[in-house]
Amino acid sequence: MADGFLSPEGVFYPKEETYHAETARRILHAGKDVLEPIQELLRLGYIAFIEFRNPLAKESLRPDLDYVLCSHGHTLTPAQERWLREHTGEISRRQKYYINKDDSYTFRQLELGNVNMYAWCGQCEVQAERLKWCNAETNKPPALCAKCPYREIPE
Repeated sequence: MADGFLSPEGVFYPKEETYHAETARRILHAGKDVLEPIQELLRLGYIAFIEFRNPLAKESLRPDLDYVLCSHGHTLTPAQERWLREHTGEISRRQKYYINKDDSYTFRQLELGNVNMYAWCGQCEVQAERLKWCNAETNKPPALCAKCPYREIPE
């Protein structure tokens, strides 16, 4: 799963160290003198993919806590958008959910797969089931209700 940093050039740097800050320092070629290396990468246009897992483990310990970070007002570069579209299988469901949920900033023009709930509906019959799936509490994908008048669902 995606656990690391995506550069503006579309290069993904996986977290190989124990902490994300150590990985950020490696990318920056910086030592302990850089106090906030993750924020520095975000200022440089990187996107952080945070997954909660043991450094030696393959699976996430808490997939419901995975998330994606970027600088406020960041605009995706074409290379970042290309990487996101080509590597959807490496991005956790919860990370996709955060990307798909962003309709006003960085990811507003991007939707990765069918991991979304549209807040303006409020009448979705599968909302509880969909939340469980988005939070990785179940492996069974929810069916689309196809009733939301605010969203066209592709055939």
